[in-house]
Amino acid sequence: IVNMEDIFDLFVSKKEHKFVKDGLALELDVSADVIETFCDIPYIGSLIKLGRIGSKFQDLHFIRKLAKFLEKEKDIPEKEKEKFLDGLIPKRRKKLYEYLTHYLLRAEDDAKADIMGYIYKERVYGRIDDEMFLWLCSIVDRAFVFDLKFLPDYVEGHKYTNDENDLIVNQFINLGLIDNDIDTGAWSYGAIIGLNDIGLNIHRILESNGWYKDA
Repeated sequence: IVNMEDIFDLFVSKKEHKFVKDGLALELDVSADVIETFCDIPYIGSLIKLGRIGSKFQDLHFIRKLAKFLEKEKDIPEKEKEKFLDGLIPKRRKKLYEYLTHYLLRAEDDAKADIMGYIYKERVYGRIDDEMFLWLCSIVDRAFVFDLKFLPDYVEGHKYTNDENDLIVNQFINLGLIDNDIDTGAWSYGAIIGLNDIGLNIHRILESNGWYKDA
C-alpha cells in the first residue's frame, strides 16, 4: 500500500531543493529510468508508484511546472511554511491541494506556474487569504499570460475607446480584474477605467516579484 502524500508534503521536505534543481533541468523526452530517480521525492514518489505519473510528455511537463512553482517559495523560512500548514484544517488543506494540482496540470505555459508560485508565497506569509489565493490562481488558469503584462497600464486608469486596442480591457473584464459599468453593464466611449481590488492584488504580486521585467 502506498502512503499517498499531498503536494504540501513536498513543500516542507528536505528534498524540496533537490527536486527543484532536477525538475528545472528535466527534458521533456526522457526515459522511464530518469523518472524513477524521483521515486524518493515526497508526493511525486507517491504519484509514480501509483502509476499516475510516467514518462509521457504531460507527466514530465507537470514535474517541470511543479519545480518552477516551488522555485518561487524555496527561500521562505521553514518555520513560516510549517506555521501556514499547521493552521490548515484537513478539509481546507485537501481543497487547496486539489485546486492547486488541478491548475498546475492545466497550465499550458510554464510562466503560469511561476505566477502561481508567487501567489502561493503571498498566502504563506498571510498577505492574502485562502479564498483570494484560489481566486487569483483561477484567474491565472484562465488568462493568456501575455495579456497580464499590460496590467500596469490600468493601475491609474485608462481611457476606454471601445476599439481593437481595448481587447485587453475586455479580457480583463472577463477575468474579473476590471469591473463593468454598474449602471449600464458596459463601458461607454471615453470612460476612465482601472483595475479593481483583485486586479490590483495580482498586479502588486507580480510587480513586487519583478515579474514584469522578466516576462
